[in-house]
Amino acid sequence: MKGAIVMFRYNVRGENIEVTQTIRDYVEKKVGKLERYFNDVPEATAHVNLKVYTEKTAKAEVTIPLPYLVLRAEETSPDLYGSIDLVVDKLERQVRKFKTKINRKNGKRINPKLIKLLSLLMKIQKKITVLTLKSFVQNVFH
Repeated sequence: MKGAIVMFRYNVRGENIEVTQTIRDYVEKKVGKLERYFNDVPEATAHVNLKVYTEKTAKAEVTIPLPYLVLRAEETSPDLYGSIDLVVDKLERQVRKFKTKINRKNGKRINPKLIKLLSLLMKIQKKITVLTLKSFVQNVFH
């Protein structure tokens, strides 16, 4: 990510596998997508543990401790890159769930009944404006 402010540091470890630069870059690219959900996070370390088993399966574990939340997920699949993708999807769902929970607590969620009421008020206001404009035009030209 050229020119971007990096919020996550990465600690990528491998068990029964050598973590190549390609794997490291892939992990940083995928886990780095989570940074877009945060705008005021101090630097955090993303702990990534990759394991390959003899049964031809691979496991990805990611833990990101933040000041107010610990993101953690693990996933096993036949493909290491697939496991990384699945784990990032889980983490993304956790972040969205957390953000939604916070927004609801802060009252930023608008009640659907309030939306209907505002819509109705706007329609009434348009009719009043049209009626007022019509009566004004009639008074001016008569």
